Amino acid sequence: MIEKQEKSILRISNILNLTRQEFNIIEKHIFLISLLNFKEKQGFNLNTLKENENVEVVFPATDLKETNRERIKEALDKITSRKIYFGSTDIKYFGFVVPFISAKYDAKDRSYSKIIIKINADCKAHFFELANGYTSLQLEAVLNLKSVHSIRIYELMSMYLNQGEWTVEIDKLKDLLGLDLSKYKSFTQFENKVLIYSQKEIWEHCGIHFEWNIAQKQRKKITALTFTIRTKEKQEKVQVNADIKTTMDYIATLTPKDIAEKSHILMTHYTLSAEQKDYILSDTSIFNEFIRVHAIIENMIERSKPPKDRTKYLAKSLGLDKIKIPFQTIN
Repeated sequence: MIEKQEKSILRISNILNLTRQEFNIIEKHIFLISLLNFKEKQGFNLNTLKENENVEVVFPATDLKETNRERIKEALDKITSRKIYFGSTDIKYFGFVVPFISAKYDAKDRSYSKIIIKINADCKAHFFELANGYTSLQLEAVLNLKSVHSIRIYELMSMYLNQGEWTVEIDKLKDLLGLDLSKYKSFTQFENKVLIYSQKEIWEHCGIHFEWNIAQKQRKKITALTFTIRTKEKQEKVQVNADIKTTMDYIATLTPKDIAEKSHILMTHYTLSAEQKDYILSDTSIFNEFIRVHAIIENMIERSKPPKDRTKYLAKSLGLDKIKIPFQTIN
């Protein structure tokens, strides 16, 4: 499984990533599958590239995960006129290139069909050169996304994942997503139709969480956002800690009688003796740790990753398996 995931990891240069692209979702898949097939040609010193030589890539049509031949035909027809626009404060030039000069579908028999793509020689450096940094993407995750905007946001969030934060003007973000500036003039529309939708898709399929805060406003208009970006694992830890804090803050407001009643309810989730229950309630720090561990266990269950034995997990976390106490051993 790990080997399969490694094989589906592609690399896109950061200069290429920070471009405006015209692709629809099938065309975008073709673009990224081509990058994956070029992985062995990519590097940091590409003096061996012949300047005027076009490059061809061939891959099984089934890689597209698209069964509608008419949709594939339309994508292959249009992809040869799609442009990639360069123009940013990060680079010293602007303009556009048409990366694909030919695209063919070849099915010699019913058991096998292939896509044949030829890359414009002017684009080779953008596809192969990694010296200015690159972003790694999981192609299998991309193919599960239903929106081309989700794919672009996944690419951009992956680029800034190690920094953990990215501040960008909304007009620049729309440009990177291939949106006209007149599209979604209301920030609420942009947030609901693009950001929230992509956030959900990327969380579900790509193992990345991102959230945003207003970074800049001009009068009442929101003009820039700051994204906080984490892996799914780190975000789950953040959520667990937030849940624990909420629970602990709530417990701090309870009376001793309320605590006793709450504790009795929580302890019914575990196989504990009367002595063990008394031990947990005998000290505030032990009781607080019991509440914290219980919140962790509940979160694990919510994520469909429950401990094999929640009572043993609790006992180990509280240190009951290492201290001598005059009552029965936990099962």
